Amino acid sequence: MRLICTGLLLLSISLLGGCAKYWYQEGKSFDETTRALAACRAEAARYADVERTLGLGSFTRSFVNECMRKNGYNLVPEKNLPTRVKRESSPVFGFSGIAGTID
Repeated sequence: MRLICTGLLLLSISLLGGCAKYWYQEGKSFDETTRALAACRAEAARYADVERTLGLGSFTRSFVNECMRKNGYNLVPEKNLPTRVKRESSPVFGFSGIAGTID
């Protein structure tokens, strides 16, 4: 039983690890990407029903995804990012990280 649990845990970690995506736009610095994401999150907070939706994930995630795409960013799997970009994973599970060039 312990072996099965360990195997499932390792499988889950490997699957989740391969799913990491980052907001990235070629030619944008890491700091620019950070500011763009913060601005999209702040705008999402303005529209959220704080009692019901803010922080629940689905509304905020959808709003931020739309906002970042309108600003020219794409969700890129880590394996498709250029080698020489700084990356930072999101501290919140299920949200995308950020990537950009170093100034």
